[in-house]
Amino acid sequence: MLKDSAPEKWEYREHTRVKHELLRKYLSAWIKILGRFHRKIWFIDGFAGRGEYTDKTGEVVALGSPLIALEVANGLLEYCEEKGQQPYFDKFVCISIEKDADNYKNLQNVIEREKQRLKFKDKLEIKPLNSEFAFVIDEVLKKVGARIAPSFFLIDPFGFSGVPFEIVKGILALRHTEIFFTFMTREINRFLSAENVGPILDELYKRPDWREIIKVTNWQKRDQALKDLYIKCLLEDAKVRYAWAFRVCTDEKYQTLYYLIHATNHFDGLKIMKDIMYKQGPAGEFAYLGPREAQYRSQLMLFNDDVPSLERFLLNRFKGQTKSFQEVLEETYMDTRLTDKHYKEALQNLENKGEVTIEGKGPRGGILSSTRIAFPHNNPVVYPLFSIRETAIKPKIYYKEYLQLTGKREILVGKVNDGAIIQRFDKTSPPQKPTDVVCPHFLELKWAYGCPFDCAWCYLKGTFRFRPERTKPVIKDYEKIESHTRTFLDEVTIPEILNTGEIADSLMFESGEQPFSKFIIPFFSSQKLHKVLFLTKSSNIKNLLEIEPHNQAIISFSLNAIPVAEKWEKAPSVLERIDAAKKVYQAGYEIRIRIDPMVPIEGWQEDYSHLVDMIFENLMPERITLGSLRGLQSTINGCTDRSWVRYLKESSNWGRKIDSQTRYNMYSAVIRQLEGRYNFTKIALCKETVQMWNSLKMDYRKIRCNCLW
Repeated sequence: MLKDSAPEKWEYREHTRVKHELLRKYLSAWIKILGRFHRKIWFIDGFAGRGEYTDKTGEVVALGSPLIALEVANGLLEYCEEKGQQPYFDKFVCISIEKDADNYKNLQNVIEREKQRLKFKDKLEIKPLNSEFAFVIDEVLKKVGARIAPSFFLIDPFGFSGVPFEIVKGILALRHTEIFFTFMTREINRFLSAENVGPILDELYKRPDWREIIKVTNWQKRDQALKDLYIKCLLEDAKVRYAWAFRVCTDEKYQTLYYLIHATNHFDGLKIMKDIMYKQGPAGEFAYLGPREAQYRSQLMLFNDDVPSLERFLLNRFKGQTKSFQEVLEETYMDTRLTDKHYKEALQNLENKGEVTIEGKGPRGGILSSTRIAFPHNNPVVYPLFSIRETAIKPKIYYKEYLQLTGKREILVGKVNDGAIIQRFDKTSPPQKPTDVVCPHFLELKWAYGCPFDCAWCYLKGTFRFRPERTKPVIKDYEKIESHTRTFLDEVTIPEILNTGEIADSLMFESGEQPFSKFIIPFFSSQKLHKVLFLTKSSNIKNLLEIEPHNQAIISFSLNAIPVAEKWEKAPSVLERIDAAKKVYQAGYEIRIRIDPMVPIEGWQEDYSHLVDMIFENLMPERITLGSLRGLQSTINGCTDRSWVRYLKESSNWGRKIDSQTRYNMYSAVIRQLEGRYNFTKIALCKETVQMWNSLKMDYRKIRCNCLW
């Protein structure tokens, strides 16, 4: 077997050029998007190799992947300078890991040579490491994870050893991370039946299913099965949301050499990479086909029949629903081999035939991300040519061990199916330091996203900053919501509260033809174990008052001091919300209150005292959760009115906060009033630090906040 540093391995071949072209195009788009919100970006090359490639004569003809990444980053900065605009980032860090001593020496030399050609050396940092990927990745992950910066991991080994699945899983568990993996199916195929390969493949897949693939005799089917199993591991075991593959054949014959697998948790990442891959290969193939490449490129009409198939697929998939074009893409982009231009063509064809209704087109009649498409109820049931992930298949419940604030570990529901509807909010780790925030993990029922109200500090502005509609409300598929919810209620035996208000206002569609409250509350009322939580700033409670029974529903109103709400919250007035809460309370619902975010405006003592008095003059809440003004950087960046940011003085692991002493004064004043005047003790803090809990002599380990049982 050739050494990794053998010259033959570094001869620039067409299949390598294709891989580098995909990398170059994706990094250019990826950096532009994420650099707008994260000023530091990481590129980690796990198998960096040499710094350059040669032709058959030994002449240098191309640079290696670390240098490609630096070239892309430098080129983007040059473009910004030329256009007189803000740079896409402040710092681009490239970590290049290479274990072979000869390759590493060449890499170092090329880096030193090429760095001199880069105009923006102060913003570009490259750190070569002479080690094995698996040995140093934990330390690299600590560096990247601590900064929660966007990180792109290129995993490009010559073989298939040295990349345990647990490492890939750990990478994808970090926020804003993506991988681009050269998955060597030809090498796996060669050694699939070898006696000593078992432990390596067990590490690679982390499940024994690969042993069944040995029985497949057709090399093409076996090749695809190996790739499909790995993608299944990414989706189900690593819990990544999206994975897409590009097949690369050898230059000499029509045989798969490897698959380039891209895995990401962001739809924009999937769409960008899929669109690039579609254009890179023959239409619809998502492949470099080696000697057959020219043959297939001469047959670009080969897949035209897929547009009519896509029409039938969309009619069947969204029967009786109204969706934005963005939703149509997000819910089906992994189920077809077509791109958005084909989707637009298919929908336009359907409109011309009178089979769908399209509203909200652009000024020139084009379909926009926010364009709404109404699919009729009476579409015939057809069998589409594309795979549909969820049809008659019963949703699966995934469990996971969670470390609780008490220090105990519990096996709880992590998600139902892909987590698109029911998923546990676990973005906050159990606190380790006094400055860490306390936020217990809870279940979300993600029936919709967005909010009709425009509060200045809304964190959804950061969460949904990449959506064309931003925080414009969008409801999800009711059939999918029902399927996932019924499965959860039927099978889960540990009592849970499902929060419908984390990424949406729970009452924002109450004036529609099928209000969510009347849709979802009856499901919960049919059993006695689980409850559904509504969180809202709305005063539209007409439907709630008509629902009976409603014993398993909790309604939580978000309130604030009147001057604060008038200045920064574009929602029904505080008095209207309190009146709505009173009526729902009188109807027999369990009512919770969130006073959040508290802001230390001039005269805050009197304003928040008045708010507490108004609450208790009208109802007796089951519990009250207090929170102070805070802002993740993505939230701050996404806001137009930033006048509130001046109050943020301290940092935490959940964004910037008001200074500790002021927060303490605000909390203690309200708590004294609740306990002293109203004998009310069911009080908790929202996303507040351990230090603050301790200062207020409250035990965060016994937290009973808004989102918990």
